[in-house]
Amino acid sequence: MQRLEVKKSRKYRKFIYCCMVFLTSFVIGVYYNQNVILFFGIFLILLSILFEAVSNKQVVETIILPNSLGNNSLTFVINAKESDFWTVRKYIVINSWIYLYAVQQGSNKKIKIWLHKSNFKSKNDIRDLAKYMLFTEK
Repeated sequence: MQRLEVKKSRKYRKFIYCCMVFLTSFVIGVYYNQNVILFFGIFLILLSILFEAVSNKQVVETIILPNSLGNNSLTFVINAKESDFWTVRKYIVINSWIYLYAVQQGSNKKIKIWLHKSNFKSKNDIRDLAKYMLFTEK
């Protein structure tokens, strides 16, 4: 089995998102000064930051490709727990990007993720995943 290690960069994206939304609130405050829309905009922005901070999204840490040709289900390590029997329903391979939509058999959990070559710890891991998707998946 081949392990494809994925970098966990979600915390940086969350921090940048919160900073951008916070700056947007200042723009709304300057533009809609002394207006009801100001309070509505600030409320929506604070609500957005709250939902982003509290969100309980699954973080894929590792994708494990099967060795045998008969086995066409992936294994993911999600939040430090290994879960197997993931079948790929849809995939898109574009240059150095891969869109992966996988469903776990039995529990119907779904993962939709865009992966770039910079998301992997080894630059050749995206090639291995693309080869697996294109040549072994049906």
